[in-house]
Amino acid sequence: MRALLIVDMLRDFVEEGAPLEVPGAKDFVHKIAHLAEAFRSSGDLVVHVWDEHPPDDPEFEIWGRHAVVGSPGSQPVPELRPEEEDVIVRKRKYSGFYCTTLDHDLRVRNVRELYLTGVCTDVCIMFTCIDAIQRGYDVKVIEDCVASIDEESHEFALRHMERMGAELIKSDDLLR
Repeated sequence: MRALLIVDMLRDFVEEGAPLEVPGAKDFVHKIAHLAEAFRSSGDLVVHVWDEHPPDDPEFEIWGRHAVVGSPGSQPVPELRPEEEDVIVRKRKYSGFYCTTLDHDLRVRNVRELYLTGVCTDVCIMFTCIDAIQRGYDVKVIEDCVASIDEESHEFALRHMERMGAELIKSDDLLR
């Protein structure tokens, strides 16, 4: 079984003027929505991995205040709201696997192949990707559905993930 991971496509990362707005992220929201529909239609899993922080999280010293539990910015962008059959994983650190139920949620469904989308390529996507590879998953990063705050970091992360064993693919390859 396959799983599409939608990482941090939250209002605080995607909407214009948001605290951690990722340039270009809103440009591929529709692609991720189409991918999610395709995965659901084929009986595969869609997993929403969301950043979520308490109001006094020390991480704010690095990135500023974002994705505070219960705030409007901690909600997914409207086009990517989860469906009833989707899985939601909340995280407080960069990797979707660190201190979360993600590995368990995938293994009980016999998921072996992960497709990563979302933000930020050089932070949460890369850390989740490397953790997935270390756990034995076959990882594909959908490179036209990930973005970072700056292009240099984005490109570095793509090359690094590929070097570590992830396959870089385009969304069109999955939607044919």
